[in-house]
Amino acid sequence: MIYKHILVAVDLTKSSEIVISKAVALAKEANAKLSFIYVDANYVSMVGPAGTLGLARQAASDGREKKLLQKELHTLVDKLDYPVQNTLVVMGDLEEKLTTAVNQLDADLLVCGHHHDFWSRLLSSVRKLVNTVSTDLLIVYIEK
Repeated sequence: MIYKHILVAVDLTKSSEIVISKAVALAKEANAKLSFIYVDANYVSMVGPAGTLGLARQAASDGREKKLLQKELHTLVDKLDYPVQNTLVVMGDLEEKLTTAVNQLDADLLVCGHHHDFWSRLLSSVRKLVNTVSTDLLIVYIEK
């Protein structure tokens, strides 16, 4: 299958380079658009009665954090010898944010990595992604 737009989910660690290299190779082969996304799934919004007092402070902190993450993502992208269409940094539920990005960008392939370690087996998002994302999914094995 020839892909037109490949979305790559990265975690901004060294292991992202393996996922990125596979995605770039596929994009070059298909002459496809390439986009990157980082989802901060650990983000907790301070919304509701307990969090209403610090909303302005929380928003400023969120903005700084997002800018730092965007800078890290651009550092990865700047090393590539292939054009990147979009670089997204989003906060919230991984499956929800990836599904939204796939739909908004009209991506026809989502590429992400998977570690074979204790925590990944226990808390893996792969099963949820398979049942949520409405496009082809490439899971790249990442060795320790």
